[in-house]
Amino acid sequence: MDPSPLQGVLDSIKDATMSAMRKAGYAEFESALDNAFGLSDGFGDISCNIAFRIAKSISRKPADVASSIISGIGGIEAVKSVKEENGFINFYLDRKKFTALVMEWLLKGGSNAVKSTIGSGKIVVVESPSANPVHPLHMGQVRNALIGNVLANIYAVCGYKVEREDYIDDLGFQVAQAVWGLMHLEELGIEINPNGKFDHEIGKVYVEVNKYAETHEIKEDIAKVLTLMEQDGTYESVLCRDSAEKYVMAEYETLFELNIYHDLLVWESDIIREKLFEKAMKIMEDKGVIDRPKEGKYAGCAIISFDRIKDLPEEFRNLKENVKVLVRSNGTPDYVAKDIAFHMWKFGIFEDSFKYREFVKQPGGSSLYTTSEDGSRMNFGNADMAVNPIDTRQSFEQSFVRLVIDSIGYPEKARNLKHLAYGVVDIEGAKLAGRKGTWLGYTADDLIREARERAYGLIGARFETSQEERASIAAKVALAAIRFEFLRLSNEKKLNFSWATALNFEGRSGPYCQYMFARANRILENYGNEGVLYKSTIKVSGIEDDLEFELVKKMSGCVTVLERSCRELKPNLLVEYAGELALLFGKFYEHKNILKLQDEDEKLSRLEIVTCFKVVMDAVLTVLGVEPLSKM
Repeated sequence: MDPSPLQGVLDSIKDATMSAMRKAGYAEFESALDNAFGLSDGFGDISCNIAFRIAKSISRKPADVASSIISGIGGIEAVKSVKEENGFINFYLDRKKFTALVMEWLLKGGSNAVKSTIGSGKIVVVESPSANPVHPLHMGQVRNALIGNVLANIYAVCGYKVEREDYIDDLGFQVAQAVWGLMHLEELGIEINPNGKFDHEIGKVYVEVNKYAETHEIKEDIAKVLTLMEQDGTYESVLCRDSAEKYVMAEYETLFELNIYHDLLVWESDIIREKLFEKAMKIMEDKGVIDRPKEGKYAGCAIISFDRIKDLPEEFRNLKENVKVLVRSNGTPDYVAKDIAFHMWKFGIFEDSFKYREFVKQPGGSSLYTTSEDGSRMNFGNADMAVNPIDTRQSFEQSFVRLVIDSIGYPEKARNLKHLAYGVVDIEGAKLAGRKGTWLGYTADDLIREARERAYGLIGARFETSQEERASIAAKVALAAIRFEFLRLSNEKKLNFSWATALNFEGRSGPYCQYMFARANRILENYGNEGVLYKSTIKVSGIEDDLEFELVKKMSGCVTVLERSCRELKPNLLVEYAGELALLFGKFYEHKNILKLQDEDEKLSRLEIVTCFKVVMDAVLTVLGVEPLSKM
């Protein structure tokens, strides 16, 4: 695929600036140029701040440094002039040439133009949402699922081979509580509704067990259930897997409604059965990472002592406890120990012993596979990079897994284990807690239902459509609203969820982006052509207007934003870009009544802009998991 015109111009500008810096005696500062350029909304079209960095080091005025560099800059393709302004080196583009380059690139390349090859030849595993199978997905887990889904989409269009994996923790204490509850329904005074959605039904059991435990001593009974769950062939193990699989089937009904799909389910019980945990422990022991004290506080445990690790990261120093227990004295592994084994499998550190079978056929025809006791060998794992969207409260545990991978001799794999830490979701001042049932009324299913109802009402008030068409559009608009609300903030920020904000259909929202796409489509339909096709001669008649050129510049930066989102693990950058692009197109639409322009070349120029907008917005919305609407 051809590189974007913006990147081509930026590369030329950087080369010219570097050459001029050498002439001016500033060669030692060349490395600082990598992050010195950016699109400008003020002076110039592309601005460079290198003069400030140099001036600070040599005690000169930034304006003088900038001027001395500019004097050595020669002609650059598609650049009209270069000026010093307030210490910045500002490049003014030749609007006609640059617009022609952008239009040719987008009209010729279509959706393939909005792609990248930065991940070509690399495999990345994105794990999400990995929810405990004891209650339906709530708002907090929706954020996890959507971040993981969009990040995987971003990796895919950036050339990576992507494996979308979902880890099912079917052997934890919480699951044992739910299994105990299923075994004592009468004692709890509840029933399972055979017609109910199983994730909601098991969620009610889980809540009731926790209530019951407040007044009854059942902790030891649940611990016994947990032990029996890990033994093949027991009633508890069979009930556990059956319950967890029913939960996952129900969970994926919800995920499919959110346009979320996966490649593989990895079950904790399969990790235990295939002895991946034992393999991981042996590797750590062979590398001298694990200690097994025979006396003292940690007698009989398998531990990692931070004192023995060279170049220990700062976050592991001066801790209250200077060790991490991987296996307790009773032989029970800590959950992070099993996570270490899982990540060794992800990176291909030991041979894959899993068997796989199809779990369910997903909408669209792709298969969701699962690890299984029976099945066949397949090619999963062995990744170059592993990315885990997990909320900020798990940052220490994720860093610990990375530390262990490094300590056993895989520093590059450790660096490529990425924890995408995101802020928790608060619900209008309340906090979500699975065992307390505060998720009731705030599940993903509740969110989808409410969003569709509100979207249906809004569409009915604005458009004359059939009931069936209105319902279809409402479902797509609702999904756009949900996705943009949960993805609009930078990952680390806490999301204070409210219905009013999530279902806002104005401004830079997902529905607004869909609406602008539909407007663009209507313009081209009214012209009598579904889209202006690429021709050898691009019409750029009259493209001198500031607003129009800002739209062209914004479209030219789509791949740059895509690649930055990929490198920085920030889906919100793409959401921000889509919103800004929609707003600019909205202003462009209001500014020019395209179809009433008398000059045919000028009209075709604007229609080419409209077509280019459709290409970019279609590609961006698709990556964000939102369906562009041709009619709205």
